[in-house]
Amino acid sequence: MSDSVKSRGLRRRRPSYDDSSSSWLVTYSDAITLLLAFFVMILSVSDLNQGKVEALQEGLASIMSDSTPATPFSDIKDGMDELIEKHDLDDQLEVTLDPKGVKIELSNVALYQSGSAELKTAAFDILKDIATVIIATSHDSHMVEVEGHTDDVPINTAQYPSNWELSAARATTVVKYLLEQGVSKERLKASGFADSRPKKESIALPLIEARQINRRVVIFIKRF
Repeated sequence: MSDSVKSRGLRRRRPSYDDSSSSWLVTYSDAITLLLAFFVMILSVSDLNQGKVEALQEGLASIMSDSTPATPFSDIKDGMDELIEKHDLDDQLEVTLDPKGVKIELSNVALYQSGSAELKTAAFDILKDIATVIIATSHDSHMVEVEGHTDDVPINTAQYPSNWELSAARATTVVKYLLEQGVSKERLKASGFADSRPKKESIALPLIEARQINRRVVIFIKRF
């Protein structure tokens, strides 16, 4: 027998390993990855900011399903929609979901006389119900910013030298009333924008109609 044949016969055969025996490594690496993602998520919301929790919830829900997640913002809108129906306020109050929260727009006609920041008698019931919905459906981490907006007609009185003072006074009046109704002062903010942020331009609408739409108060409920 030749040496080459002997060497082949004496050569030890390598043991064969089933590839499935190392499959646990894939499962193990997946588990580690999931744990890492979990701890990153916990870290990102570790300050217990409800706004971040809601944003995370909405993001996960939008990825995992086509359904809209139930968040306090949608609850607030539902409550406001019921309020509109209750008082038949379709022409005076508009509620919209915003990427940052909920916007409640009130026509200036529903709240004030022209050139005044004093609330009308009829406005108290509306604002009282709005405060009730805010307290019942929103979270303590939601800011309630009241924005005052005027048209572009200048005003120059001893009390209101310009539309800036008038818009700020109107927003402040609403904030004070919401405070009286139990909304926490830490959550409230008043901002006056005069005519710097018109909702409608007079180019697209008749001037009188555009000015009427731009005279408004916006209660913006959003995350801190």
